[in-house]
Amino acid sequence: MTEHTDGDIPHSVLDTRGLPGKQGFELWQEHMGLYYDLRADKDSAQAFDVRVDAWHLGKALLANFQLPPQDYSRSRACIGRDGTDAYILQIIRKGWTASRDSDAMARAGDIMIYDMAQPSANRGGDNELFALLLPRNLLAPHLKAPDEHSLRQLPAGDPLTSLLGEHLVSLRANLPSMSLDQAQAAMPATVQLVAAALNGTVREAQAGSVRMAMTERICTHINAHILEPNLNPESIAGRFGMTRRNLGYLFESYGGVAAYIRHKRLSLIRAALTDPARKGASIETIVEAHGFNHYRSFALAFQRQFGLTPREVRALAHLGHALPSAPDSRLADWTQWIRGLK
Repeated sequence: MTEHTDGDIPHSVLDTRGLPGKQGFELWQEHMGLYYDLRADKDSAQAFDVRVDAWHLGKALLANFQLPPQDYSRSRACIGRDGTDAYILQIIRKGWTASRDSDAMARAGDIMIYDMAQPSANRGGDNELFALLLPRNLLAPHLKAPDEHSLRQLPAGDPLTSLLGEHLVSLRANLPSMSLDQAQAAMPATVQLVAAALNGTVREAQAGSVRMAMTERICTHINAHILEPNLNPESIAGRFGMTRRNLGYLFESYGGVAAYIRHKRLSLIRAALTDPARKGASIETIVEAHGFNHYRSFALAFQRQFGLTPREVRALAHLGHALPSAPDSRLADWTQWIRGLK
């Protein structure tokens, strides 16, 4: 049912075709059920034909999905137990996909956006689609209001939507003959095109390579020193020889530098709470080690970001619902790749 093909670009396949419907759905649930709550149509008892072709492009994942009708929901419990923080762009080739909680619907040629850090309840109808998965830290610096794009539908008639769709289709077609280095070299341009389509226009920041490079340098510095207690806007501005105002302008899409630091630290705490190796450490000890001195303010910020309390996240992870700490050889590789998008 699963296979892995050797090549320069890691390629992984899942195929349930030919299995009885119940077995096909169970295999699909074993894979995608790690990230979504799934429900198949009643008429899938005879056949539940899924095929997934996925390519691991380093920091991104590009996959072709052929899917029967089904419901797929990402609840707060799902978010709490796996903590995947990535955007998904679905380019619809056939069929349709829609949100069950809003009017968002995408048909052939449209693009639907999902934020895996936010809950969603969705319905798909006999789909063929491309999916591009990008970790938040790769795309969010280039977006206006990066937390407000989930369940957006980009219409096929929009020039930037069409350009993005054509680019991804072309990239997919060329992957078998590309090296991994070549595919990774194409990623910055892909990210910029995604950002342009989501922002609706090409921002000045996207044209300003110097400013963009500076933002990425500062993010790298923050990530490397995230546990240091004196990491703050003042120290960062001094380190890079700029005013706090200019630093804040670079991080405007995150709500400021302090918000970026807080988000990163909260994400690290969530990962620590779900780590089996740290099961014996108290939540308070983990929190203090990540730069929070006041537990109540931390707990409120944590629940705002993840929709669950720290204790709820730990409980979900250690009740056997978390992803395995090591790759599961029963699963297609792309299932594990999603987990590793950071």
